[in-house]
Amino acid sequence: MDYSAIVDTSATDFSEIAAPKINPPEINPPEANAFGSATSDCQGTFKPSPGISFDHKIETYQRLIEAVPDSFEAWSYLSYFLACSGRYRDSASAYVRTLYIKSNQPRIWCNYATVLEKLGHYEEAVENYSKALVFSPDYLKAMYGKSQNLYRLSEYQAALESYDQALAIGTNAYQATTYELWYGRGKALFKLRRLDEAVASFETALRLNPHVAKVWASLGQALMYQRQDELAIQQFDQALKLMPTDALSWVYKGCLLKRLGRYKEALACFDKAIDLEPTVARAWHYRGLTFINMRQYSDAHDSFRVALQCQAYDHKSWLSLAWALEKMGDYKQAIDAYNKALSIEPDQAFAFYRQARCYAALKNIPFAVEHLRRAIALCPNQYLERALVDPLLHNLQPKALLAASPTAAISRVN
Repeated sequence: MDYSAIVDTSATDFSEIAAPKINPPEINPPEANAFGSATSDCQGTFKPSPGISFDHKIETYQRLIEAVPDSFEAWSYLSYFLACSGRYRDSASAYVRTLYIKSNQPRIWCNYATVLEKLGHYEEAVENYSKALVFSPDYLKAMYGKSQNLYRLSEYQAALESYDQALAIGTNAYQATTYELWYGRGKALFKLRRLDEAVASFETALRLNPHVAKVWASLGQALMYQRQDELAIQQFDQALKLMPTDALSWVYKGCLLKRLGRYKEALACFDKAIDLEPTVARAWHYRGLTFINMRQYSDAHDSFRVALQCQAYDHKSWLSLAWALEKMGDYKQAIDAYNKALSIEPDQAFAFYRQARCYAALKNIPFAVEHLRRAIALCPNQYLERALVDPLLHNLQPKALLAASPTAAISRVN
């Protein structure tokens, strides 16, 4: 039985699963070099000394500013320590003042952009990373931050170009950390559906650093889209060796196993994901679909119910629940569940067609005819053909086909 309307039978796109957001880069201390901290990390990672008191530092520079209101050094350090303490709004205001005093410091523009990024102001972050690059065109940290935020803004082509510029600078001098650049480049290519290139970028990232679970998972997702299922499973296995508590990687592996018909193994993966994070709706949803494949409709019904408790407005889970109810012979509840799906996502021919079958099973011929008419009106080619060979709808065909498309119906009936 075809239930392609319930689930994408190609490859499911959970971009947040396989391509989780990289944590925003940390703030450069004011004396850091152009590539970040003394470690030359392209993310500019700053690890303050244990026991450092940000409150004390902030008070110190506030007192200095009271004495010397236009001290660039005092304002830059105050901005920095406010950011380190998590007071990003106060830090952003302080950076505005810092840049008013001296606006030609790329480090300050970059730190200000990072604070805006922490606040979720990605467009402004891109603008300010770009200002840092005006004063220091080879500033790797600014390039990296700009690339990340272009990706977050769904400007994937621009993000790709920015990553390529950063790699042109960073590949030789900073090989220990350029895996992040290759990883980001791969994500942008994946979004652009340039899958071969995305795979190559992820593989390059893994050659530089094979110890990062998110890169293995992203490679697995790209291979999944290429229908290289066995190979994709191997990548998720690597990701799970590094991070066995990542529920979403277990979901991905389960989806692949399900697609290969290895249902018991798929169920084990979904159960593992649920053990780790009981409210992952996708795990429950795909667990239910696996039970449908196994014709265990009662178990499927129970899984879909829990999926909807986790995510009530997922129309595909409502479709799946309705399908399970229909297979269990509970046609009235199935009709209600299809209606829930239609209230979230109207004009679903699949739902109308299944409702027509439910009404026909209940001997409600007028409603069966009406819902078949709606299905055919939305997708005439698909549902005209299906209705012609559906034994449950055989007696409804002439009325429904004529109502939906008189010309097509007459030609087919003749």
